[in-house]
Amino acid sequence: MEAIERQIRSLQGELTRMRRDMQVRETETRAAKQDAAQARSEAQAAQRQVETTQRQIEAAPRLTGQPPADQVRIGFPSNRPTITSADGRFSAYLGAQFQYDIGGAIQGDRTAGAPRLNSFGENLRRGRLFFGFKYDDLLLSVTPDFGGSPDGTPSLYEANLTWTPIRPLALTVGYYKPYYGLADSMSSNDFLLLERPSIMEIARNIVAGDSRASVGGRWAASRWFAAGYLTGDVAGSNSSNQATSGQTGFVGRVAGRPYTDADTDLHLGLTGSYAFDLRRQADGQTLRLRDRPEWRAGDPSTRLIDTGNLPADHASTWGPEFGVRWRNFMLQGEYQQINVEQAQASGALRPDLTFDGGYVEASWVMTGEPRRYSTSSAAFGRPSPKHPFDFRGGGWGAWELMARYSVADLNDKVTRGRAQTTTGGVYGGRQEVVGLGLSWYPTNFLRFMLDWNIVNVDRLNTAGTQQIGDRFHTIGLRSQMAF
Repeated sequence: MEAIERQIRSLQGELTRMRRDMQVRETETRAAKQDAAQARSEAQAAQRQVETTQRQIEAAPRLTGQPPADQVRIGFPSNRPTITSADGRFSAYLGAQFQYDIGGAIQGDRTAGAPRLNSFGENLRRGRLFFGFKYDDLLLSVTPDFGGSPDGTPSLYEANLTWTPIRPLALTVGYYKPYYGLADSMSSNDFLLLERPSIMEIARNIVAGDSRASVGGRWAASRWFAAGYLTGDVAGSNSSNQATSGQTGFVGRVAGRPYTDADTDLHLGLTGSYAFDLRRQADGQTLRLRDRPEWRAGDPSTRLIDTGNLPADHASTWGPEFGVRWRNFMLQGEYQQINVEQAQASGALRPDLTFDGGYVEASWVMTGEPRRYSTSSAAFGRPSPKHPFDFRGGGWGAWELMARYSVADLNDKVTRGRAQTTTGGVYGGRQEVVGLGLSWYPTNFLRFMLDWNIVNVDRLNTAGTQQIGDRFHTIGLRSQMAF
């Protein structure tokens, strides 16, 4: 019995020790939990302090005007290499455009008075570097161009300052390309064929066009677009011996998308311009309307439609525009009328003149990609390949078929067989072009475009007795890189 009692007392002692150990462990566990909770609380407080300090650092440049201590960021927004300050207020970017054309004319039914076109040649149509410097809502753009028609003489494409006080309003001053019509508002990277339709090239260059001194603005919303600019001379035309202060004019454009969905874009618009004063030349205030046959390589100086210098006081243009896209098919066109108010002179027949023309063109992207609508310019852009060209991945890029019919009529108040001096009109000529093209877009940055044009020019000499027009074909290949 005593042995049993000793064992019971031993077990009771052991049980008491176990209870004390459990109490100690519970106390240690509670302390550990309290320590962990305290650590988490301290960590959260430290994180909040770090975030507060970071916000203060980011806000410091705005308050003190001093640059941030952090390093700048480098990225590729809109596929252009861009350097951005840490606070995001300043950025600088670089873009480029390269278009190299090879081609020429295949002489057709050449008349006795028509010029003989050269066979084949080459031309750096556009070789531009885009420099942009943005600070808050101000953007400075400077673009030199090492190409041209013909190439060989570097020029200035643009140098302007744009202020965006509220979106989507953008105000611009400097050398700029104002928005004129649908074909002109498209980027030259996105043209269906090698060149703009001739009537659009002629009309836009009266008071708009590339490198035009401009002041004005645009409002580019998702469903509608409006732009207006007062314009002057083009860059490089000012000189110390000019007889007047130069040319002044106004150009305006309104456009909208009355219907749009995932598969469809419907575009309607209206463009107009007015030249208050035309630039005075050595022989007086004159206006000359002319253009090449929608082609620049081979013989870029040839202009088969040409009014010569018209003694003009004022000139105006106007025309409607339309466009529609359904999935990977697009159709667009414009009509343009040009009105010239001739200066009156004693003993001279100088009636007001009217010229006109238009075009319609279509695109079908065989690989299925659509031409997207750009709300910033109210125009259609080029397709973006779903499967960029890749030998290993099997992608073949995007392939597109294009077609166009265009006409430009620079004849007015003339009768065949009678000299233009007897009526006061002009035999400027009528040009029709039927164009077909094939484009390959290996990537978003590359494009190879093959164009074939059938050109028919009907033009009489100033006596109205001899045909000096021409019929021929042109073929051209463009290699393009743009970003």
